[in-house]
Amino acid sequence: MRAVTSLLLSALALGSSFGLTWNSSNVPAGLAPLLSSQEGALPYNVYEEDKIKPAELRTRREKLLEKMPAGSVAVLFTNPERQRSNDTDFRFRPNSDFWYLTGCEEPNTALLLAKDGIVIDGQNVYEVLFVPERNPRSEVWTGIKMGPARAKVELGVDAVLPTSRFSEVLKAVAPTQIGNGDPVVGASGVLEQMRSAYAAFSEGKTVWRGLIREIGALRTTKSEHELRLLKRAVDSTVAAHSEAIKSCEPGMREFEIQALVEYIFARNGCEAVAYGSIVGSGMNSCILHYVDNRKRIQNGDILCMDVGGEYHGYAADVTRSYPANGKFTPAQRAIYQLVLEAQDAGIKACQNGAPFRAYDAACREVVSKGLVKLGIIQEPAEARRYFMHGSGHYLGLDVHDPQVITTLAPNQVLTVEPGIYIAPGSPCDPKWWSIGIRIEDDILITEKGPVNLSAGVPRDIASIEKLMAQKGLGNNPAGKLKDALARFSRGDDLHNCLAENHGH
Repeated sequence: MRAVTSLLLSALALGSSFGLTWNSSNVPAGLAPLLSSQEGALPYNVYEEDKIKPAELRTRREKLLEKMPAGSVAVLFTNPERQRSNDTDFRFRPNSDFWYLTGCEEPNTALLLAKDGIVIDGQNVYEVLFVPERNPRSEVWTGIKMGPARAKVELGVDAVLPTSRFSEVLKAVAPTQIGNGDPVVGASGVLEQMRSAYAAFSEGKTVWRGLIREIGALRTTKSEHELRLLKRAVDSTVAAHSEAIKSCEPGMREFEIQALVEYIFARNGCEAVAYGSIVGSGMNSCILHYVDNRKRIQNGDILCMDVGGEYHGYAADVTRSYPANGKFTPAQRAIYQLVLEAQDAGIKACQNGAPFRAYDAACREVVSKGLVKLGIIQEPAEARRYFMHGSGHYLGLDVHDPQVITTLAPNQVLTVEPGIYIAPGSPCDPKWWSIGIRIEDDILITEKGPVNLSAGVPRDIASIEKLMAQKGLGNNPAGKLKDALARFSRGDDLHNCLAENHGH
């Protein structure tokens, strides 16, 4: 029976390698119960069909194996699970390099690649994925896991073994060099056991230091499937920005805009935010990574909103800046227009074959000359005081994807995001204070020139003011606490608040 089971699972894995996705509706008759009953009481289900297919995952691993030195072995671990507080954890998110190579989203997993192959249970393989055995009692609490048999079907890796065999497999290889993925910090349980075993195995061995760079190079050029997933994240982010711009008005809290944006991400299928949502108004617009989002938005404030959804791991990163009351003041208008001109210059510089930093230079030249012309600085070199960050970065499975390729080429995606931030107390006319403007878009490099994937959100002043004249989803009062409950949250009389809201 065990031999028959192994043969059937291998057949399913072969189908997966050609892009077939197995679920309860198309697994061959008689095998679906086997996949569940031999590993656990509850069946493993696939709810979405648009994730990266096993054939593409295999191609990625093959390309990496081609780059590995003769006799070498590479080991990559996923991320540790992270405790939030007491007995609650943060939502698990795999290590991006590991995820890119395997498609595996489950914790306590590891991948071993052997340049010259390794014999596992009588079969010579070049890749081994380690996943925990299924535990039906645990799954009642934590959710259904794949287990080794189903992981082989879903992910198409040559060999999938339980994590309990990790040390055994390490003893079977004698590499001339080892390649290490990202270091694992703060692991516990099964993942820590594997990390510790690998640390002991690695002692005294020569390290091939090119592993992370080679994976980063592979990740820089996106496949057609990756671009579809990334575009889904960008489109969700465009929709969120548009609703936020329409909804924003003085008197709201920054967190109300954040809540609206993140609701739209989730409604469009994003599993998470790509990074902490930045919604800074007034002086907070001058804080680059402001994520508290608690201030009440005032009439006359500029609002700098940098947000991005994450869909199946792929990140969007889009920023818009706009006046809370719907109309730019003359000072806000002048700074905004300067940043917009800088971004236009930066996007234009994103040409196939150009140096990666060419667009940064283009943005800085416009900002430096413009700040001098406005009288905010005296010399172009002083612009760093108000434009203190880079003009962009690669985008993909991380919002800041690896930057190991220094020449722009087709199917790369990057951000172009110049900004000017004039904090209160800056050495310039106070009329400029508390104006923080950043404009950021996600740009696809093509042979014919740059394509703005996030162009659906207006950038020019007239279009922004026109959009702000409309009402948005955030202006609907549904779900917002009544005034009496809001007073209660401020510490007003408890009994009066409860009496006013009795029965509601």
